Amino acid sequence: MLKLYKTLLLCFITALSYAQEAQIRGTISEKENNAVVSYIPVQLFENDKFIKGVVSGQNGDYNFDKLSKGTYTIKVSGVGYELFQTEKISIVSKNQHAELNMTLLPMVSQLSEVIVKGDIGVTKIEPGKIVYKASDLPVAKGSSVGDMLRLMPSVAMGGPPGVPRDIRYRGLEKSYTLVLIDGKNAGMTGNNREVVLNQIPVSAIERIEIIASPGAQYDGDGMNGVVNIILKKNARYGTHGQIMAGINSLGGYNASVQASHKVKSAEFYGAYDRNLVALTDGNSMTETNKVTLLKNGEVSGYQDIFSKESRKITSDNIKLGTRWNLWKGADLRAEYVRGWQKEEKIKTQDTRVLKADQSFGSRTLRTEDQTEDWSFNEYIVQFSQKLSANGKLSLSYNHVDGHYPKPKYQTDQKLNAAGAPLDSKPALTNTFENNYDRNDFIQADYSLRSNHIFTFNSGLKYSGRNRENIQIVDKFDYNKNQFVTSQSPTNNFSSSEKILAGYTQAVMTRGRLRSEIGIRGEYTHFYNETIEPGYSTKGNYFIPLPSASFIYNLDTTQFLKFSVDRKIRRASFKDLSPFVDSSDVAKIKTGNPLLRPEKAWGFELGYMKTSSKWNIGVNLFRRQISGLIQKVLYDVSDGVVLEKPDNFNSAYIQGVELIGAAQPLPFWSINGSYSRFGSKLKNEDQGGGDAIKDQFNWCAKMISDFTLGKNTFFQVAWNGIGPKVSSQKEEQTLAYWDASISQYLVKKKMMLSVRLMDIFNTNNKQTIEYTTAQTSAKVQDIPGRQVFINLSYSF
Repeated sequence: MLKLYKTLLLCFITALSYAQEAQIRGTISEKENNAVVSYIPVQLFENDKFIKGVVSGQNGDYNFDKLSKGTYTIKVSGVGYELFQTEKISIVSKNQHAELNMTLLPMVSQLSEVIVKGDIGVTKIEPGKIVYKASDLPVAKGSSVGDMLRLMPSVAMGGPPGVPRDIRYRGLEKSYTLVLIDGKNAGMTGNNREVVLNQIPVSAIERIEIIASPGAQYDGDGMNGVVNIILKKNARYGTHGQIMAGINSLGGYNASVQASHKVKSAEFYGAYDRNLVALTDGNSMTETNKVTLLKNGEVSGYQDIFSKESRKITSDNIKLGTRWNLWKGADLRAEYVRGWQKEEKIKTQDTRVLKADQSFGSRTLRTEDQTEDWSFNEYIVQFSQKLSANGKLSLSYNHVDGHYPKPKYQTDQKLNAAGAPLDSKPALTNTFENNYDRNDFIQADYSLRSNHIFTFNSGLKYSGRNRENIQIVDKFDYNKNQFVTSQSPTNNFSSSEKILAGYTQAVMTRGRLRSEIGIRGEYTHFYNETIEPGYSTKGNYFIPLPSASFIYNLDTTQFLKFSVDRKIRRASFKDLSPFVDSSDVAKIKTGNPLLRPEKAWGFELGYMKTSSKWNIGVNLFRRQISGLIQKVLYDVSDGVVLEKPDNFNSAYIQGVELIGAAQPLPFWSINGSYSRFGSKLKNEDQGGGDAIKDQFNWCAKMISDFTLGKNTFFQVAWNGIGPKVSSQKEEQTLAYWDASISQYLVKKKMMLSVRLMDIFNTNNKQTIEYTTAQTSAKVQDIPGRQVFINLSYSF
């Protein structure tokens, strides 16, 4: 690893030492969708005489170097674009660097080739995609990606108040949404996905895309859509970078350094980010839970539970990479990322039990000291080759390995009514858990655009996912005066999953209609075993996943979109593990290696209307889910039941989204969204799976931007989440305000930002639950109001 660091550092220093000559350089993009234009001919003229030509790179960049003094013009032309010619450019010194970015207009021969999109303020909307740029969200500056995601339409973030770390999109829990980084898998499954998301700072993000109805080129796991986090890539020539640091009022801080250097055929870049979240001492999270115990409908007792939890989360991330233009039309990128996060949690829980007449029953003080020390390494190699004027082959390899140790030390002390210990022998339990993840992804994609009517895409992908879970529990035995070790088969297993996928997709335009029709097939082989000999299993299955979408442009300002697709949600490694746990004689627990993925047909209908000062859109969607994975109880004998996950029951979830933006005044823009969701099980008496768990009924967002002069910007955001109310559970609506003000300094190279999060300190969670055995009223609270101060300098 040290050799890799030294090699990349040497390349970076060598590149910085290159002599600089007169240059004209820049980036070429497309006006309709702001995408870069790769591999398009660029010609340089001096006094109408052709001098030389280049082809733009993969990121749309071009460079004419070693220029003498003179007056030049540039012409850009390519299939599908109108001829672009610059004004005259004067080179007056041998060290002059002229930066010239060019925007091309598509040569539109059919209305279907026009991309209608809304682009006012923060929200960028186009058919099937919503995009938020990090630079447009100063109210999320100095935080992790979770603070940016929670501002996006139809998104609610789970996790404790103040620590947004898992995505709940369109009313479904986190595992129904596929999360990608730069369009690639990052081995993010289960709880380690929450850690990765909590670790990525906003300063490292270029933009986030939400794709509600992904096509055949995406993995089948995105039953409820895809969230694609695009990290920053500095493609400009020369040396550039940014230094940023910030603090907050709760004792946390963030810092980042990003730098890149680009010459004619190579680019070197690196970044380091560090973030500290401190929720300790007087800023710790508290939870009160008042429980009424019931028996045969009568009150049998009470519990008053008070918990206090402090958290200190330190995250670090290093990225080193290089990109080379090897030869004409060929690009190679190599990247190494290492991240590590340490989360220290100390929790105390005081439980008072009262009898029905409210006299003292018992009291227990539990103390938990837990450290989650997580780290990962990611290696990325990507190669692309333009095979013809309109054909391109891309190859990529990703390896991700992660280690997730979670030691926990627990003490349970019996107390009297006054809070004094009853004895000197508290129950001591130490839990040592380790997760090891090893993931490999190999992908090949080919794209061919034959003309303005037809584009053909196809690809193959191999995914190898491996996890080993080890949990050891030590309980102190006072009779033996030592800890006694045990291992439950429930939490000790190893699993591997190999997925071979292939897809074909055709994109066609005809008149006002643009259609994308594709088919994806995924063959999965899995193997699971527990620590106990004899408990192992393997199996395989194949699932076809068709998809189709149709966009009809009513004119150049409005469109209709309809899509249908089939997606899946795979069972967790733990549910597939063939363990048998008989520690509870009345309830035997087991995994189920025969579990199959939940399957869903998705339907989407959308409309959007745009103008220069406003836009509005509406989406209707429905997901029809079959084979829900849920815990099912089976009678084994008198007084003994077997609990096993199984594919049982079906459900649907449907909803409506309203998204709009307006610019009432030149200095003021406002973006808003409102989404509402509903779901239903086919057979209510059979219970529901994860599809109906942790839902929210509606969410609404508002972001308003004000430009105050040339260098000052003010932003205010409101976020409201309405949880689902059921016969057994109801939660209070969460609603809070954020605001920020930003000031450019030093010729816009420096920016000072002040951000106020949760202005009115209303981001707390209140829950009431009802069962035949008890009712409970729980309140989770944390000092949500925080002040962030960030200073950044760009060079």
